Amino acid sequence: MRKNSTFLCAVSAIALVAGVTVFSASASALDFKGKKVTAIVPFAEGGGSDRMARLWMPYYSKYLPGKPRIIIRNMPGGGSIKGSNWFHKNAKPDGTMISLVSTSNQTGQVLGGKKVKFNLLDWKMIVLEPVGTIFYTHPKVGLQGKGIGESIDILRKTPIVFGAKNPTAAELRGFLAFELLGIKNVKAVFGLSTGKQRKALLRGETNINYDSASAYLKNVDQKYVKSGKVIPLMTLGIWKNGKFERDPGYPNLPTVYEAYKAANGGKEPSGIEYEAFKNFFQMGVTASKAIALPPKTPQATVDVWVAATKKVMEDKDFIKKAGKIFTAYEKVFGTDASAVIRSAIDLSPKVKAYMKKFIKEKFNTNI
Repeated sequence: MRKNSTFLCAVSAIALVAGVTVFSASASALDFKGKKVTAIVPFAEGGGSDRMARLWMPYYSKYLPGKPRIIIRNMPGGGSIKGSNWFHKNAKPDGTMISLVSTSNQTGQVLGGKKVKFNLLDWKMIVLEPVGTIFYTHPKVGLQGKGIGESIDILRKTPIVFGAKNPTAAELRGFLAFELLGIKNVKAVFGLSTGKQRKALLRGETNINYDSASAYLKNVDQKYVKSGKVIPLMTLGIWKNGKFERDPGYPNLPTVYEAYKAANGGKEPSGIEYEAFKNFFQMGVTASKAIALPPKTPQATVDVWVAATKKVMEDKDFIKKAGKIFTAYEKVFGTDASAVIRSAIDLSPKVKAYMKKFIKEKFNTNI
């Protein structure tokens, strides 16, 4: 078991060589001509993974050898667990079926208990797409014009209402950020999809929310920031060169790391709360979105998919449709992507025990 204090250093090293992949000589022999490829999306239509699939798949059809027909199959249920279980059990390792992976798959594996029948460590990652996380508040909280240190002081004294899907979903990175920052008075409202979380904040039913960088740009920044209907607060940042740095998509916003130091007299974060936060940060940012092949897929087949992925990413039409947020984050491929996933979900025994206690005390839920 790797110690949490070193795992992000490994991620940093991986990122430096993310673009270097050696392809086997037999990779070019794989041909999908006349075949159908199925992309499993373990979520309902309209979410981040679904949007990623619908953006990428037409271009994979263009660049995979033989130009196969690709269909998207949504299999929602259990916060990704139903579809992920099905994929793990049924997908053949011949390159004709892939699955979308997100933060929810990872938190599901770590915290889902006996209902989880899949293991992401056995899946063969094709590409990993980091995605930033942006926090924002309702104006009634009173943070407009305040610095990040003063903002955290206000939030520590304010009853916080935060929407989430369920106690073990992707929103845990938000709850852990609040805990690290000493924002203790947090009421969770469960049963809300990402879109419903955003709408609840705009109606004033919740008072703090977050979105992925791309969703924030499309649904919040361009619509509600200038009008003052939401107040940007901070990002989770990214991990680069062995430290937290500002999100390249939103470099003007401070990070949670900066917020902690500003609200604690320049003190560095430490302790079990910080260790848990780093794991779930990685699930939510560094390994936020991915595309994977099933267990036992030959490396030659993985190499074909990775090569096609790199061609997709060079397509000018794809780049235009993906938008500027897509180009802000460095992608990771193949075995390097699998190593990042491993680091994300490889919780130390101390962090596992802490998360079990945290979820029980905060949400009265046993894991």
